[in-house]
Amino acid sequence: MAAIEELGLELVEPRDGLVDELARYGAQLILTSYLEAEVTAHLARRPYERTPKAQGYRNGHRPRQVTVGSGTVSLEYPKVADCPTPFRSGLLAAWQRRSAAAVKVLPSLYVEGLSTRDFERALEPLWGEAGLSRTTVSRANEELKKGFDLWRHRDISGEGVVYLFLDGHYEAVRFGTSEKEAILVAHGVREDGSRVLLGVWLGCHESTESWKLALDDLVSRGLREPLLVINDGNPGLIQAVKRTWPNAARQRCIVHRIRNVLQRVPKKDHARIRKELNGIFYAACLEDALGATRRFSGTYPTACEVLCTDLADCLTFLRFPQQHWKRLRTSNTLERMFREVWRRTRVVGRFPAERSALSVVWAMLDVDSAKWRGVRMKPQWVDLIREAHRQCTAEPVLLEPFEEVEAA
Repeated sequence: MAAIEELGLELVEPRDGLVDELARYGAQLILTSYLEAEVTAHLARRPYERTPKAQGYRNGHRPRQVTVGSGTVSLEYPKVADCPTPFRSGLLAAWQRRSAAAVKVLPSLYVEGLSTRDFERALEPLWGEAGLSRTTVSRANEELKKGFDLWRHRDISGEGVVYLFLDGHYEAVRFGTSEKEAILVAHGVREDGSRVLLGVWLGCHESTESWKLALDDLVSRGLREPLLVINDGNPGLIQAVKRTWPNAARQRCIVHRIRNVLQRVPKKDHARIRKELNGIFYAACLEDALGATRRFSGTYPTACEVLCTDLADCLTFLRFPQQHWKRLRTSNTLERMFREVWRRTRVVGRFPAERSALSVVWAMLDVDSAKWRGVRMKPQWVDLIREAHRQCTAEPVLLEPFEEVEAA
């Protein structure tokens, strides 16, 4: 306390924002001093100093606002006249580059679930009076849409996809309607085991026509026929896959099939029936799965009928490398991605237009793709995958035991 009095300083009552005020004042002093030093270096002489070879002189100041961590500060930017080269502050140029970088980050923030209004609230302390506006945010998000347009038309002939995952996600994609529309998504696993996002389309509904248009787009951009397609039980999707790639092996999601069977069973027997279903879908090999199918409970004929409908497609994964079974038996990979998309898009509520919805969903999936884990792949496993695909095409022997179970 005595030391403060000796310095001639006076303590003030603490109040909200006092530290920020002091920080802004300090930043203003430092930046002003630095600007004056830059002008001195540019003119090669100090204020009021006269030299025989002097070129140019100080010509007043103009107001300038700069945003710092604690808010916006006002500066007096030096003006220079009669100088061969104009004066430009290197310090403020670096500051502007940082601000430009911040603008480029805005689409990523939107991807994380911030709406335009959320931008303003979240970044107001940083931008203050320096220019954050709805126009700035909109301009930044236009860059997001341009990126999506480039991505959706890119060539994918070199992707080498062996496993293709297809599923739909419903979003409120436009103002003026209360319904949600399907956003169709395709992602694949390459021959090296890495994953790649291939397509995002608006389907309105998951009809055969909507999915056929989406798959035709993949073909037109160069995608070769995948060896295995993984999907849920949507009939429109299944028919579109059959029409587009009649020779591709198909895998139905077992989670959806188990759920459908249990809906035909009283709750008191759910645990027992689920155990029997696990014996089928988590069997050690295809023969064991077929044996468990024959032994499946005949107490509930309707449940048996649901189980045996296209059961061959639910067991396709058992012909492929065992190391991949966990990923292939379900479409959970896309389901988890969609849960993350929904967690972020619920902040938006309803998108203004379909292009906004598609570009944002794409951006979220694209950002998440950096964290995706692929599958282990060895060169010899690719040969096993090709052989499994050949067996599925040439040896569809799975239908006979299903007929026996269904008849029982």
